[in-house]
Amino acid sequence: MTKTQTLIVSILACVAFAVGIYSSLDKDESVSKNTHLYTQPRELKEFELIDQNGERFSKSNMMGQWSVLFLGYLSCPDICPTTMMKLSRLIPDLTQVQENTQVLFLSVDPKRDKVDNIQQYTNYFHESILGLRAEHKSLYPFVRNLGLMYSIPPEEVSEGYFVDHSASVVLINPQGQIHAMFKPHVELGEIPSINPEVLLSDFKIITVE
Repeated sequence: MTKTQTLIVSILACVAFAVGIYSSLDKDESVSKNTHLYTQPRELKEFELIDQNGERFSKSNMMGQWSVLFLGYLSCPDICPTTMMKLSRLIPDLTQVQENTQVLFLSVDPKRDKVDNIQQYTNYFHESILGLRAEHKSLYPFVRNLGLMYSIPPEEVSEGYFVDHSASVVLINPQGQIHAMFKPHVELGEIPSINPEVLLSDFKIITVE
């Protein structure tokens, strides 16, 4: 190979490398600023929850489908019902983009939220939303693995307590990995909540290859 040919090959290799980097960056930047798309999907460790039907729910129940998961609790006065209503209205659109999509509601109030009333709560918004729960010792590590948080007041606090929790929605891919996080839209004086149009748009970008 002549020096000229070697130079041409080197230039083409550099161009291909640059195009690859640019394409990767462009793909990441194509989602909105409120969506965090993991460059490498994060591992979801094995876990065990109970669904609203009293059945065991584990990582295997997420395999082969996209899972859209939101934390909340039944006594939540604002963020939870607002987000649940928005997610329920998105379900037809989400399943049109990816038929194998499930929407999950995870209670972070194990003391008050039991199987029966969780089912009543989720069915109020949409019959296809699946409610989940667990006791704190199983719930807390799972929530932290998702990159979310919750905080329950001490035992001695009265029954009318509030639970602090993340308002983001997590997207888990069909391989059972944490793929993206849809962060709430925050404005002064407004309830932090997802923007459904943005979530749907980014969901299409992320899941349709």
